[in-house]
Amino acid sequence: MRAVLLLALILPLSLAQAQGLQLQPHTFQARDGRTVQAELGTLTVPLRHAHPEGPGLPLRFVRFKSTSASPGAPIVYLAGGPGGSGIDAARYGRFDLFLALREVADVIALDQRGTGESNPHPELKQSWSIPLDQRMDEALLTSTVKKAAAEASRTWTAAGVDLGAFTTVENADDLEMLRKALGAPKLNLWGISYGTHLGLAYVRRHAERVDHIILAGIEGPDDTWKRPAHAEALLGRWEAVLRAEGERGPGLKARLAKLVKSLRSKPLTVVFTDEEKGDRRTWKVSPFDLQCLAFESLRDPATFRRFLPLLTALESGNHEAMAPFAGRLREGLLRPMSLAMDAASGVSPARRALIEREAAKAVLGGSVNPGALLAEDVAGVSDLGESFRGPLKADVPVLLISGTLDGRTSPDNAEALRPGLSRAVHLVLEGAGHDGLFQSDPRILERMKSFLKGEALRDERMEIKGKP
Repeated sequence: MRAVLLLALILPLSLAQAQGLQLQPHTFQARDGRTVQAELGTLTVPLRHAHPEGPGLPLRFVRFKSTSASPGAPIVYLAGGPGGSGIDAARYGRFDLFLALREVADVIALDQRGTGESNPHPELKQSWSIPLDQRMDEALLTSTVKKAAAEASRTWTAAGVDLGAFTTVENADDLEMLRKALGAPKLNLWGISYGTHLGLAYVRRHAERVDHIILAGIEGPDDTWKRPAHAEALLGRWEAVLRAEGERGPGLKARLAKLVKSLRSKPLTVVFTDEEKGDRRTWKVSPFDLQCLAFESLRDPATFRRFLPLLTALESGNHEAMAPFAGRLREGLLRPMSLAMDAASGVSPARRALIEREAAKAVLGGSVNPGALLAEDVAGVSDLGESFRGPLKADVPVLLISGTLDGRTSPDNAEALRPGLSRAVHLVLEGAGHDGLFQSDPRILERMKSFLKGEALRDERMEIKGKP
C-alpha cells in the first residue's frame, strides 16, 4: 500500500509536461500570525534529469512578488541541511528577510526535492540507537549508522523510493528547470550551509545563468566532511573570548583534554530517570560522548554558552548534569533526502586522509563527522566523483558570508574558494555563529541588498554587536 501511495505522488512525466508550471494566489502566514499575499507554485521536474521521459517529481515553492518597479532576477532561497525546507524558513525565522529582499526582486522560498512540501515520502525514516550501557566510540557509532542506513535503503527501495535521485546535481538541475519555467534569463541565488553546496553546484553547471549569488556558512564542493582542525581552531577562538571576559586558570582546550583523558581511564556513570518512560537508566559516558557533545555545542555562540556550565559541573563532580543529553548523543533518525545527498557528495581521498591525520591529534578527535557515510554504504546511491568535488572556477558575482564563531562552516571554507571565484567578496562577521549569519546585525541585510542591486562591495570584517 505504501509503495502505491509513493508511486502516486511521483507523477508520470507526460502528465507533468502537460501541467507545466502552476501558480495560484496564496495568503502566506508566518509563525507569528502575520500574513502577506504571495503565489504558491508547483513545478514537476524529472526524477532523474538524464531520463526526462521517466517519472516526475512535483516541487513546491512560494513566490513573494517584488515591490520594485523594475525588479531584478528572481532570488531563490536555498535552505540548509540537507533536508531543510525553504518554505518553513520563510514561515519562521527569516520571514522579515524574505519581505525585505522584495525591494530587489521576486523572492522564492523553494522546497528542494525530498524536503517539506516537495517530499513524496515524508513518513519514511529510520531510527538508530546505541545502548547507554555500551561504551560508545567513533567506530561503534559509524557501524551503527551504517547498519541503519543499509536497512533503510532496502526498506525504502522496496517502497518505491529511488535514493539515487537525491543528489546535489539533480537538485541543481531542478533550479535550472525552475529558471526556464519562470521565463527568467538568470537567477539570483541565496543559500546557507548545505544551500551553499547546492548553489556552488549550480554555478559549476550553469554559471551563465547566475546573476548574483549570496553564500552564507559555506560548504564547498568537498566540505561535506568537516575538518577537525577547524573545530580545534574554534576552541582556540573561544579560549580567547573567555580570557577577555576575565576567565583565569587552565584554558578551554586544556580543560576539555583533561576530562577526555579522565573518561578514557574511567567512564563516567550517570544514573537518571527517563522523563518520558519514568524508569531509571544508567549511562556509561565515554570520551566520545563528551567530544560529540562539545562539537555539537560549537555550532553557535548561544549553544556553546549553554555547554560551558556543563563543563564546569563535570569538573566539580556533578555528573548528573549530563543526563539531558543522553538521547541527543545515543539516538538519531535517517531520512531519505539528507542521507542520500550527503552520501553522494562524499569526500575526496585527499581530504579524508587529511581529516584522519587531524583527528588523531585533535582534542575533539573524530567527533566532527559523527556517523558519516559514503555512497557505498547506501544502496542505490552513486558517488558524484571528483568532477563534482574538484576546484571550481567561475566569473560570477559572489558574496561570501562567514562567522568567526561558526562551528559548522569555517571561514576557511570561503577563503579556499577565493582563487576560483574571480568576483567574490567576503563579509566576515566577528562573533557570529552558524545561526547568526543573516540576522545577527541589521547591516548584513543592507550589504545583501546592495550586492543584489549590483553595487560594488569590498571585503569587510564586521563586529557583531553584543556578547558572542
